[in-house]
Amino acid sequence: MKNAAANCEKSSLVPAEIQTRFGDLFGDPALLRSEDPAIYNTLLNQIAEHVEPKDIVEWWWVKDIADHNWEIRRLRRFKALFVEIRRDEWVQNRAMFATLRADEDAPYVPEPVPVGEQDSAQLFMHLIGEYQSVDRLIASAEARRDRTLREIERRRKETGRRLREASEKIDRDVDELPQAAE
Repeated sequence: MKNAAANCEKSSLVPAEIQTRFGDLFGDPALLRSEDPAIYNTLLNQIAEHVEPKDIVEWWWVKDIADHNWEIRRLRRFKALFVEIRRDEWVQNRAMFATLRADEDAPYVPEPVPVGEQDSAQLFMHLIGEYQSVDRLIASAEARRDRTLREIERRRKETGRRLREASEKIDRDVDELPQAAE
C-alpha cells in the first residue's frame, strides 16, 4: 500500500504543503489491491480541478468526494459481479452434479452447460436481497457525497458573504475618513 500511496502523491494535484503538513490526516486512498492508484488519482485530480479547493478543509472534502465516487463505482461493479460469480458457481455445480451421475464404467464426457439470460434472471431472483443491499450502500455513498458537495457550496457562500461585508465595511470606513487636502 505504501507504493500505491507514493504513486498517488507523485501525480496528485494535492499541494505539497497539504501533503507535508497534513499528510497523515489526509490519508491514503482506500483502494483494494486490484484497483489502480493512477485511476483514483485521475479522479481526485479531476474533482480538484473543478472544485479548486482553497484550504485543508476543502482538500479534505475533495478527497471525501473522490472516495465516495470511488466507492460508488466499486459497488456498482460488485453488483454485477455478484450475479457473475454466482452464475459461475452454479455452472460448476451443475457440471459436478452431471459428473457424479455419470456411469462410473463409461468414460465421462461433460455436456456443455448452457447459461443464458433466463439462467441469469433466475440467479438474479435469488440474489435480489444482496442486490438491494448493494443498492442501499450505493445510495448511502451518493448521499454522503452530495452532503459534502453541499457543505463546500455553503461554506463558499458564507465566505463570499463575509468578504462582501468586510469590503463594504472598509468602503464605509474609508468614506468616513477626512478627505486629504488637494
